[in-house]
Amino acid sequence: MFDFLNPLTPEDFNQKTEFLIDGFLPKHLITMIYADGGHGKTFTAMGLAKFAALSGMDVIYLDYDNPMSVLKERGVEKKLILSCQDLRYVHRSKTPMQPLEMLTALEEQAIAGRFKNTFIVLDSLRDFSDVNNDSKAMLLGEKLKNLREAGATIIVLHHSTKNGSNYQGSNNIRNSIDNMYQLTKIESPEGEIRWILTVKKERAAIVDTALSIKVDDLSIMPIDIETARLSNEDKSFINQTKTILALRPGINKTELLEASGYKKDDKSARDRLDQFEDIYWQSEKQGKTIHYRLL
Repeated sequence: MFDFLNPLTPEDFNQKTEFLIDGFLPKHLITMIYADGGHGKTFTAMGLAKFAALSGMDVIYLDYDNPMSVLKERGVEKKLILSCQDLRYVHRSKTPMQPLEMLTALEEQAIAGRFKNTFIVLDSLRDFSDVNNDSKAMLLGEKLKNLREAGATIIVLHHSTKNGSNYQGSNNIRNSIDNMYQLTKIESPEGEIRWILTVKKERAAIVDTALSIKVDDLSIMPIDIETARLSNEDKSFINQTKTILALRPGINKTELLEASGYKKDDKSARDRLDQFEDIYWQSEKQGKTIHYRLL
């Protein structure tokens, strides 16, 4: 009588969360990354798309945001399209379909398991709907969830508010996505772009993550989050202390601080010695004196 219900069975609960990148990007869920313009959201998504393609996933990149001149300047043809056989880069200039129409066409294919090995990028969310309209944002969210339930791994790029503290638009956006990161660009070496992605919502075991991308080939990799969070003052202190310890292993705390230009009772310097102990150096107490060596 109720065959159409197709209820869940115990076997349906055997699924485990898979990660494309451990602790950061879970498969078969919707992950939103938001930031103000100029922070490199598209570079992040392109790097993740290439990583997914080279990991054996089918990739659909829906770009309704970036002009062709920007794509050409960034070398997308060589770095992404030609280097990833299983990647389809869909651009506004090439398709007659409007963004929501394109998403609807994909949704119509969203039968069970259809997108199990598919990685989909929306660049960016405000091109697919009026993000400030509750009902339209909810409709967009329903389409994304239907794709998710057909197995898709979805990355959504979005813009932050003017002060950068939150994403733009309806609270229905937050209700519809599974995981959310705020992206912050940090100081980077030449030829790289680095970010910290801070968790703002999670339905999987995700954590704050730091990523680096090489601009010349869009290769992306996680980097140590604690190192990425270091201030310039921290980095200067670490480098100076490591230099001194390399020249004078076993130096005591007072001598170490004085050699670094600090007074022995400088609280901030002493706190930094403690903060980075067992990361860059180690200490040993000999009588009443503490001595330091590099790890």
